Amino acid sequence: MYMMRRLIPLMLILAATSLLQGQSVKTGIDNLVDTDFALLSNKRIVLVTHSAARSNTGRTTAEEFQRTARLTLLRILTPEHGFYGIVRAGVHVQDSSYNGTPMLSLYGANRKPTDRHLADADVVVVDMQDIGSRSYTYISTMTEVMDACAERGLPVVILDRPNPLGGLAVDGSVPDPGFQNFICRLPIPYIHGLTMGELAGMINGMGWLSAGTNGKARTCSLTVVKLKRWSRDMPWEFSDLSWYPTSPNIPSIEAARMYPVTGLLGELGGLSIGIGTTIPFLVVGSPSFTGSPFIIQRMQNHGIRAVWQQFMPYTGSYANTPCHGYFFSYMPGSVHRPFTAGMALICALRDAGLLTITVDAKSMFAKACGTVDYMQLLASGAPWSQIEKRCDKGVVQFRHDRTPYLLY
Repeated sequence: MYMMRRLIPLMLILAATSLLQGQSVKTGIDNLVDTDFALLSNKRIVLVTHSAARSNTGRTTAEEFQRTARLTLLRILTPEHGFYGIVRAGVHVQDSSYNGTPMLSLYGANRKPTDRHLADADVVVVDMQDIGSRSYTYISTMTEVMDACAERGLPVVILDRPNPLGGLAVDGSVPDPGFQNFICRLPIPYIHGLTMGELAGMINGMGWLSAGTNGKARTCSLTVVKLKRWSRDMPWEFSDLSWYPTSPNIPSIEAARMYPVTGLLGELGGLSIGIGTTIPFLVVGSPSFTGSPFIIQRMQNHGIRAVWQQFMPYTGSYANTPCHGYFFSYMPGSVHRPFTAGMALICALRDAGLLTITVDAKSMFAKACGTVDYMQLLASGAPWSQIEKRCDKGVVQFRHDRTPYLLY
């Protein structure tokens, strides 16, 4: 009887665990493995991926491809930060190999695949974990891959993954014409609320690839291996998926969520945003930072709690120097507009006399924003209401335009 009383709770725990596992989100690679790679049977594959893209076994997608006899993996193409996500932002990635498979860089001499990258391929497969912000370059790499494949008539398969910011939030103005660059490659809001598969469909459908000889935008043959059991309102924690670092300063889901809030501030200089600490993008400050109750209130208005904190970067700005500042976290139940919150933070720092802004249309800040307007508004002393209104430019139209491409 005693043993039964001990076993019943254990049985309930195991049953609950089994039920939860049955409801776990399955990514594109999981669904491909479940079908024994039938979609790619007997194909010669070029795989665009990194180590943050893994199956529910914990194996990388590259390793899953190497394990199966159903296809031939010709080579792996790697994005910014390299396969293991350890190369610093903006630094060229070198060619290498992975378990004997050649790895060629798409963040070096070439960012668009060439004949050397795509030689002998029947299909190009893309599996990268993105973080949902326009300036993060994995969506730019995907676009360049699609463009190269459209030129060559090569089919593209996207193995889909959840957007860690969810699928509901759309925030931050659409770039101005002429501001296209690798951290602002597509005419979409800073927070687009799409998965990689959905975005690929929109790139194709909206004519965002380069023009062919007839002057019209090309399209590529596109297949998306969809997610199972993911919904647009699902927090990452409910997916039952592990988070693997996507780059040196996105080691956690918390960093991915706060990146669009503090990342643009980092492009202005003068203040640390935690780069070189164990909490990148979660803090803002400096050795002489004094703070202001106004900043705390402004961030609370945008669903973000700011608490006073000390931190010390080990590399980069203020290396090995204690800094004072704020630690940021999202408030439960709040409605999140990360880009707008980031602009609110910059504006509040300006108004508190803690940040001086000068206009530079060629700066990384302007390039990431896709416009010089924010710099001009901030530098001229424009009120927050005017800057907040600018954050919404093009968002309503984008929400309408993206509707046909939603898969979930």
